[in-house]
Amino acid sequence: MRHPKNWNLRSKVLLHIIVFGASAAIILTFIYIRTEKWLIQATSRQKIQIVSSLVNASLFRAMKAGHEQEVQSIMQEIASSAAIQTIRILSPQGKVLRSTQGQEIGAAADGQIQKSLRGFLSRNIPSEISMVKAKSLAQSFILLENKKECLGCHAPSEKITGILEVEVDNSAAESSLRKNQWKGLVAALAALSLLTFIILRLFERIINRPISQLKKNMESYQVGHLAPSPAAVKHDEIGSLVESFRLMVRRLEEAHRKIEDLYNQRIEKAEHLAAFGELAAGLVHDVKNPLSGIRGAIEIINQKTPPSDPQKEIFGEVLIQTDKIITILQDALDYAKPSAANFRFVNPNLCAENAIRLAETQLKGKEIRFQFQGLEPESWFYLDPDKIQDVLLNLILNSISAIQKKGQIEIRMQQGPGKELQIRVSDDGQGIPVAHQDQIFNPFFSTKKEGTGLGLSISKRIIEIHQGSIRVESQVGQGTTFFIEIPPSSVGR
Repeated sequence: MRHPKNWNLRSKVLLHIIVFGASAAIILTFIYIRTEKWLIQATSRQKIQIVSSLVNASLFRAMKAGHEQEVQSIMQEIASSAAIQTIRILSPQGKVLRSTQGQEIGAAADGQIQKSLRGFLSRNIPSEISMVKAKSLAQSFILLENKKECLGCHAPSEKITGILEVEVDNSAAESSLRKNQWKGLVAALAALSLLTFIILRLFERIINRPISQLKKNMESYQVGHLAPSPAAVKHDEIGSLVESFRLMVRRLEEAHRKIEDLYNQRIEKAEHLAAFGELAAGLVHDVKNPLSGIRGAIEIINQKTPPSDPQKEIFGEVLIQTDKIITILQDALDYAKPSAANFRFVNPNLCAENAIRLAETQLKGKEIRFQFQGLEPESWFYLDPDKIQDVLLNLILNSISAIQKKGQIEIRMQQGPGKELQIRVSDDGQGIPVAHQDQIFNPFFSTKKEGTGLGLSISKRIIEIHQGSIRVESQVGQGTTFFIEIPPSSVGR
């Protein structure tokens, strides 16, 4: 059996209706029974008070008139007319002096009556009415005081001539109450069933049916059937929900169309770029080889030209520009057709040391101090050392370009808390404007006149091949820092 929290909405509503309805029916039934019992007891008290007053007055008149022998008949008549079970006159010691049940006159009252009588006398009150639940009786005691009209039969020393006891039987009323209890319970269950039926019908029409329809539409949309949703026909909260869902679907359809259009545009652009990359790779290869031959020829001519010849300076400048063209072509070839990564276990310190050694040949007279803080000798990472060296060399060359005449470049490597390789390359150069920081990794974006705009783009691609990340922090006039993180498990492992 499923847990109640996994039930559907209809079952949960039905459970709550039954629980709260049954609780309300039980509470109302309890209140009804208590009220009926209170009414029975109140009626019995009133009857006892009336009968006690009537008996007391009748006895007083009879005693005053000297008709003591009529006391018994008066009690019998009052008891029969008022539907009283028993009327007694008791002595303080519990002896029955007069009674509507003639066989007990002169005898001691039973134990329960004597116990109640002693309790009444101990409280020293003129009258008392109590309920005897065990016998369904209402019982009262009233003190009969010795007045001057009673002195003919009683001694003046007696303060109390007797105690009047009246018993009213409530068994018939309680029996009727028990019958009515069942009727009340049946009526409450019938009302609960009717209420449950009405609420469920309202729930079905107002809540469950619209929500079920909305659920079917959502399931249809989940499998890709983006059909127009029906407009809301109600102006309540459910109608508002359906209308919001309809608007959401319409926006999803618009977004879906835009994504499809953008996807098609990107696919078309990617196809063009792929074709252009193949073409560019071929062109670079075809141009690079003859250009290398031209450079070699000019270098031979330059070597044979005497230092005093004015053309020697021209040949030197041609060689410099030729090297720049070859570098640009090589960067374009690397970007269009990158070589496969060669992963192996190495200490990354070697990559940084080689990159620094190569970068020192490109200082061009600048006073730049290198600081390198490497890993422990036993620290090994699974990566492509040549490509990581290219990344570090490119970052260091960028830092050299950012420093005007004198500065410092710091390369720091450490192992992170997740055993990832963390590399930081910092300089105190001119910095990168905030507007350019989001574009520096885009292909062909460069702020240098002699730059190709491919160095950082290639570097980012290399780091992504290692499943790592690269980011930059920079402030104009204060320097730039590149952060690289490479996880311990790379894609090539």
